[in-house]
Order: sequence, then structure tokens, then C-alpha cells
Amino acid sequence: MLVYHLPGTFETREAQLDLLWEAGATGLEERAGTIRVYFDDRADLAPEVSDGEWRQEADQDWLAEFKANLRPVHAGRVTIVPPWLTGEVPAGQVALIIEPGMAFGTGHHATTRMAVEALGELELSGRTVLDVGTGSGVLAIAAALLGAGHARGLDIDPITIPIAWENAEINGVPQGRVSFAEGSLGLDSDAPEPACDVLVANLYAELHDLLAGEYAVTLRPGGPLILTGILGSKLALVSEALEREGFSQLQVRQDGEWVLLTARAPQG
Repeated sequence: MLVYHLPGTFETREAQLDLLWEAGATGLEERAGTIRVYFDDRADLAPEVSDGEWRQEADQDWLAEFKANLRPVHAGRVTIVPPWLTGEVPAGQVALIIEPGMAFGTGHHATTRMAVEALGELELSGRTVLDVGTGSGVLAIAAALLGAGHARGLDIDPITIPIAWENAEINGVPQGRVSFAEGSLGLDSDAPEPACDVLVANLYAELHDLLAGEYAVTLRPGGPLILTGILGSKLALVSEALEREGFSQLQVRQDGEWVLLTARAPQG
């Protein structure tokens, strides 16, 4: 089996993981500070991920090993688990079942976990929630399971949409309570997103900066905003963008190098 050993972890190399899938990777695994990338054949890699080492190794069932090492993730009121670990969800916890795959969002990343925790601290009963950059749908599905009247997920990558629908079906969330679509805020002025009560987005800091005005327009006055995917070194960029657009009550949580920022939409 052909394995490419890349220094780093899923967290430190998150921005480059899609480049590996695009190069033809058949699987990714993190072990002791190294990302093991499985390929059928040697591939030409982008410069951002070319600092690793190719190795020919004995065949093994990497998927079985990955499943054996995956553990439930506790995120406030929610426990995120793959389908084969549903029996390990503690009593009283909301079970969020996510099938790991190419659309990252198993809950193991700090940004996903913090966002699910923040959603669990809100009263979502009957409210509309918009998840921008939904990926595997984990945040929209979490909102629906936590009582949202309707949760909508948007993503510019069309490959994520069927995966998100599959995850919603696995969790038994009816289509009337959740929906997913290709797109983003501000890309189609002829069909703007309707106003929502809560907006959550797990994106890079630069995208939050770019979309801050759209967040203000889309959220109802005073509505909660939950932003993550932000490196601590980029926090000021996002904070200043939100303050510029009139957001208030900014609060910061940090887990390692990653930050979650909550705020309230302008009051009119």
C-alpha cells in the first residue's frame, strides 16, 4: 500500500486536507502528529502539502483501524457519534449521528465541537437556523435535533449536499425540519436568503470578514451569531468586521489555537 506521511495534525493542516482528496487520496488517518494519506498510485501534490514523504507499506485495513480508534465526542448537550457507536451515547444526551467521509465534520475538530456546544446553549424551539458552510450538515442537523423549527445548510461545494441529506436521514430529521442547498450568502442578489433567527458559520476568518455585512442583513435584529473556524491569530480581523457592521455582545471562547466568537445582530 502507498502511504504519504505528512507532518502535522488534522487541526494544524485543516486548510490543506481538501487538496489531498483532490489529488486522489483514498483515506486519511492521524497518528502521533503525522497525517497518513492513502493513495492507490503516487500523485502530483500541491506545494502546500508537498513536505511529506512517500512510503510503500504492507497492506492493512486502514478503514477498520480508523473505525476502531474513533470515539464519541461530547459537545454540551449533544454527543456526536458514528453509526456504529450509538450505544455509547450517555442517557439524557442528544445523539447526533454522523457518518465520517470526505465532507469533514465528525465533531472531533475543536471548531465543530465548540459550535455544537454554543447551539446547545440557545433556546432554539421553533426558531429558524442558518448554517453557512454546512459541509456534512452537522451544525444544521444539531440545531434541528435541539429543537429548531427549521435548520437550513448552505455550502458552495455541491459534493457536500447529498452527504448532508444522508446524515439528516440517519438522524431521523424530516425534510420539513432541515434543508440543504448549494450556495452562500451574497452570491445571488436575485434570491437572497430569508431572514433567520440564528446564524452559525464554520468558515475561515477571511470569509467571516467578507460576509460580515451579509450576516447583519440575514439575521433578525438581536439574533445570535455563532462564528468559528477562526485561528486565534485572526480573531481581531473578525471582531473588527462584526463591530463595523453593528454587532454587539461579542464573546470569545478558545480551544487550543481555534476560536469561537458569538455576537448579537444589530437592533435594526
